[in-house]
Amino acid sequence: MITDIFTKTIDAYKNVYCTKYVVMPNHFHAIVEIERADMESAPTLSEIMQTFKRHTIIEYIKLVKQGTVPPFDKKVWQRSFYDHVIRNEEGYQKIWQYIDINPAKWADDRFYVE
Repeated sequence: MITDIFTKTIDAYKNVYCTKYVVMPNHFHAIVEIERADMESAPTLSEIMQTFKRHTIIEYIKLVKQGTVPPFDKKVWQRSFYDHVIRNEEGYQKIWQYIDINPAKWADDRFYVE
């Protein structure tokens, strides 16, 4: 569900691209590129994330009502999100690699549950 909604969210915006992402059991990572050729119509990362979170919550509530998933306690997503501006190719490669190897490190996460 997260993958589907995330890719649809990215595709809904002109000049917004995602070159790498991974969905983890309790979070996800993504490299989101926003071309700012037309500053008037370019969305902000906050707008993109707000849309993504809204659609995932709507879909999750539908699944709860169908009895497919358990109800959530208070909130599905944290209030904000962590972002980092990638300024050069070296930074891009470092973040890309971090996203690529993150699933292998899941067992070391403090929230890991088998």
